[in-house]
Amino acid sequence: MEPRVLGRVVSVNAQMQEIADRIDTTVDELLAFLDSPSGRRLRKYLATGLIVSVPLVMRMPWLRRTPIGKLIELGGGAALVVKFAEMIRDWERDQDAMTRPQVIDVPPVRPV
Repeated sequence: MEPRVLGRVVSVNAQMQEIADRIDTTVDELLAFLDSPSGRRLRKYLATGLIVSVPLVMRMPWLRRTPIGKLIELGGGAALVVKFAEMIRDWERDQDAMTRPQVIDVPPVRPV
């Protein structure tokens, strides 16, 4: 493989690793927020909104005529959405995930 192409491959690989690390950190921060008192309040409001709105939305005739509306109605989707909302409301973060230390890899330092 040409050195120029090999350099690009290494560069892309490093960029992909950086993106993966940032996504991992962002997900951890999101989970930490959702486990905080503000996150619990947000989850409660979101779940309540879903639970209250699903029966009202499913009564709209224009929605029931669409393929997605028919699929939701046929599959008992309203009950599934309510169950999903309850799962959001009642979610608790795993204790192992909270105590897991985050490891940040750094390149080795050459002695001076």
